[in-house]
Amino acid sequence: MPALTHPFLPLIAETLATTHATRIVCIGARLSTLPWPASAVAGEALSWQTALQSASQRQRAELAIAILENSDDAREARQLIAVMRDLLARQLLVFVPEKLLDGTTLIGLGLTRQAQYELAGESWQAWSFDIRTYKSVPDWLNPKFWANPENWNKYRW
Repeated sequence: MPALTHPFLPLIAETLATTHATRIVCIGARLSTLPWPASAVAGEALSWQTALQSASQRQRAELAIAILENSDDAREARQLIAVMRDLLARQLLVFVPEKLLDGTTLIGLGLTRQAQYELAGESWQAWSFDIRTYKSVPDWLNPKFWANPENWNKYRW
């Protein structure tokens, strides 16, 4: 498969276009082999080990993009996704081989499935997370129901 038609690139380009991110963290050795313009990703490239070790000392980025490998440990992959979500970035785009982590685990981490790919006989999935759209504010969560102003001066608590 020619590098210029890599199946991950359209979703990465769409995510970059919609987020307008200026601070980007890229995690995974495979990301460096993708043929994208240098101006498109002016981010910091990290190995997943470095990302795990230094996450608490880093400033939070706007976007983190990761490509996990089948050779990665499933436990460490879950830990990496949680660290990316909680400490590294406001929005994530993660490409995961289906053999590494199942959909239930990724949904449990708060991710939403974006796409599925077949790459060199392997099945891959793209998952995303955006803290701004993760959970909508419920209707009852507002000050209208908290103070009970209709009971003021009626009852003594």
